[in-house]
Amino acid sequence: MGTEVVVDSKGRVLIPKNLRDKVGLKAGGKARLQLEKGKIVILPPTSPEDFIREMEGCIKEGTPTLDPLEIKKMWEPNGSQANSSSKS
Repeated sequence: MGTEVVVDSKGRVLIPKNLRDKVGLKAGGKARLQLEKGKIVILPPTSPEDFIREMEGCIKEGTPTLDPLEIKKMWEPNGSQANSSSKS
């Protein structure tokens, strides 16, 4: 049986320390959430290599106009867009 947690008014849940330690979740670290058959599953973040592997075969014709790593940066908070504006 699983561990029961409380969802606060902002939608946050506290993952118990023993579970965080078992899967290597650290404060400030990233994780992905995925909905599977009515359940929320917490997964480690996707590495650039895994992202490229997952995207292989999605483009059937022609040459991609965007680098898959640039697309991944768009997903990340404070990604390349934020960094490029601070360089000006």
